[in-house]
Amino acid sequence: MSEIINKEMQEIKQMIIQTVAKRDSLKNEMQEWYDRFPNVKFKRLQDLITTDNLLSQLDSHYKRLWDFHNTGSQSA
Repeated sequence: MSEIINKEMQEIKQMIIQTVAKRDSLKNEMQEWYDRFPNVKFKRLQDLITTDNLLSQLDSHYKRLWDFHNTGSQSA
């Protein structure tokens, strides 16, 4: 059987994609920062932490929804 992905799950997937892009951008910015200023704290570190936390929450929420809609619906 095919997996079930409802509208909410599609929206969460899009949010995950956008959040990953933001996190990647922040990580690249941080790398450039530390290349230039090795002994100075990255000024957007809290943004990166917040983005990582959001990504984790989105991922967990998506997994709960996926499990709810798909567990047991696969044929053995």
